Amino acid sequence: MTRKILHIDMNSYFATVEQQANPLLRGRPIAVLGSKAKRTIIVASSIEAKRLGIKTASGLNEALKICPELVVIHGEPRKYADVTRRFISIFEEFTDKVEIFSIDEAFLDVTKTANLFGGPEKIASKIKRKIRDEIGSWLSCSIGIGPNKFLAKTGSDLEKPDGLVIINENNKDNILQNLPLERFCGIGRAISRRLSLLDVYTTGDLRKCPIACLKEEFGVISAWKLKQIAYGLDISPVISWREQKLAKSFSCSRTMNRDITSRDEIKKQLLFLFEKVAKKLRDDNYWAKEAGFWFRFKDFSGHGKVFRLGSWCCNGLEFYGLSLKQLSQIHLHQPVRAIGVFAGRVQLSVNVPSSFLPEDKLNQQILETMDSINNRYGEDVITRGVLTGVKLKEVVSGMGRKKF
Repeated sequence: MTRKILHIDMNSYFATVEQQANPLLRGRPIAVLGSKAKRTIIVASSIEAKRLGIKTASGLNEALKICPELVVIHGEPRKYADVTRRFISIFEEFTDKVEIFSIDEAFLDVTKTANLFGGPEKIASKIKRKIRDEIGSWLSCSIGIGPNKFLAKTGSDLEKPDGLVIINENNKDNILQNLPLERFCGIGRAISRRLSLLDVYTTGDLRKCPIACLKEEFGVISAWKLKQIAYGLDISPVISWREQKLAKSFSCSRTMNRDITSRDEIKKQLLFLFEKVAKKLRDDNYWAKEAGFWFRFKDFSGHGKVFRLGSWCCNGLEFYGLSLKQLSQIHLHQPVRAIGVFAGRVQLSVNVPSSFLPEDKLNQQILETMDSINNRYGEDVITRGVLTGVKLKEVVSGMGRKKF
């Protein structure tokens, strides 16, 4: 049975949500910023701003040069998450297989339910109408319909805003051959540059390129994936967001408002980030056996360290203490622009043996008490004294592992 997959992409999502909420913004070029930090980017521009050339990931100063009348808005994550909850609820009226691809994108597998609603094209039209009627008339989405996720997503990218594109076995080859490789999900600028070294610029070139050449450049797995892209092949299933996979790692990072050179300040930021990533672990009931950190310097070069833990851990202070030895081995040849940390080799807490040492039990009680207070009264209401006043910027994109 040929699968029937929809990919739904909300158009200029954060920006149109803001325009829906505030009628005075409708029809005007607006830009939603990634955070309230000084160093931030535009994470969404309205359809009107895009027509002027203001794109996602543009710098604010650059955008204001293009359009001095640009309306700048600080994003509100909870507002967007609420709208996402509402359109996911609409999608689930047509199938139980809804995979959240990002905060503004989703795949729907309607193979078994399409006939109940008159076919996938009718489902797409009904979803568009329901979004307008039940969430807001200013919101629109582009929908691609195909026999697999790759072709469905390719279709949704072809007509924006408010498009509806069907890709099937009859028109697949014509559509794929007419598109630049960078338009395909999975082929970014870096891969495109490497493909150009093999004289591969189009889908036709990619089909003709010997698999041996691709293997030599990209490795076996990536080479076969590129061949699959060339022919529009994809067997990956649509997995309901309710069937969440086990986590493999947790991470947290931040770009500083200013470049920093002080090791004391770097240490404070490391402790802060390790506390954040440890809280993520505890919230999702995970422990880690590995951790690490990375720096991005002023010239955007980077350096990182990974270290194994002697025992399972979900305590940011322990991660931090072990990281200090690694930090001492790094030569900070330039000011640090950004810092990130991660916890890896994670395991669900139910599978981690409990420690009987009194000091471990006491530390765990302290963490549970801190989490209980912060979960009830707000993030960082209680924190370690050295971190008083240190805050993580609020970002507007992403939903984390807990979608709703």
